[in-house]
Amino acid sequence: MSELKKSTRTSFAEAIVEVGEKNPDVVTVAADSASRYGDFIKKFPERSFNVGIAEQTMVSVAAGMALCGKIPVVTSYANFLAFRAAEQIRVDVAGSKLNIKLIGTDTGFSSAWLGFTHLALEDMGVIRTIPGIVIIDPADAAEAYAATKAIFEYNGPVYMRLRGRKEEPVIFDKKKDFKIGKGEVIKEGKDALIIACGNAVYDSLKASEILQSRGIRVTLVNMPTIRPLDEDLLLELTSSVDNIITVEHHNTTGGLGSAVAEFLTEKRPQIRQLRLGVKNRFGTAGSEDMLKKGFGLDGESIAISIENFLKNRTK
Repeated sequence: MSELKKSTRTSFAEAIVEVGEKNPDVVTVAADSASRYGDFIKKFPERSFNVGIAEQTMVSVAAGMALCGKIPVVTSYANFLAFRAAEQIRVDVAGSKLNIKLIGTDTGFSSAWLGFTHLALEDMGVIRTIPGIVIIDPADAAEAYAATKAIFEYNGPVYMRLRGRKEEPVIFDKKKDFKIGKGEVIKEGKDALIIACGNAVYDSLKASEILQSRGIRVTLVNMPTIRPLDEDLLLELTSSVDNIITVEHHNTTGGLGSAVAEFLTEKRPQIRQLRLGVKNRFGTAGSEDMLKKGFGLDGESIAISIENFLKNRTK
């Protein structure tokens, strides 16, 4: 793991400028959140639009632009985008399969002290109920950069989660290639399989190190695309393991854990699964470290949950 720290929002802003330089059809639409686009609005003011605090309008304006051949990018706090504009995303974007990139920011616990209204812990569940939208939750800044480039090579609606302004540890040392619908094994072990997305990959990596010190070796998979899931990788890895754990900074209903469980229920019904995430609760105000610990999603808490899960397995 690199010692560097960088925010996913910063990487997104860098990548969107590079994409815009190469593709004049890329336009940005903001709901009073234009700063998330970094230097794009300075370099391309004629392709930058701000509708004010009106997420529903933002999405519908973007839909009109897409129908005219543009490739719009919209961004706002994930909660406001996913909940306030759900109807517009469903009808205007997904219903017509428009080539629009929806960027929900400040996901998971990254809104910290802003509390319940801003902590995005249910946004993937909302978007997953709408057919045809790719859903991406990058693990770190390097992956966010590569994923931003990749979503413009895909013709269709995409919802990508980013976290806040705070710099976070960079897991991947370089700006790697990103393929929609592909997961990757970042650590191998025989005792259990952990599948994580977003910032939970870092905490799961810390948990795997703690478990290793206790004699438990796990395989850890970074699964940045929640839809479409990497079903081939899941089938391959679950052919030789009986216990899997999903970890996400999201409600256990509707996110990564649900997606994996829905798939494996049909394909690998014998698998035991532990879904770690927020369980039927709303977020609250606090520092990220406080919230992760309080919801049992810091490295130590994840390790304890997995250890107990493995101890209690049935013969």
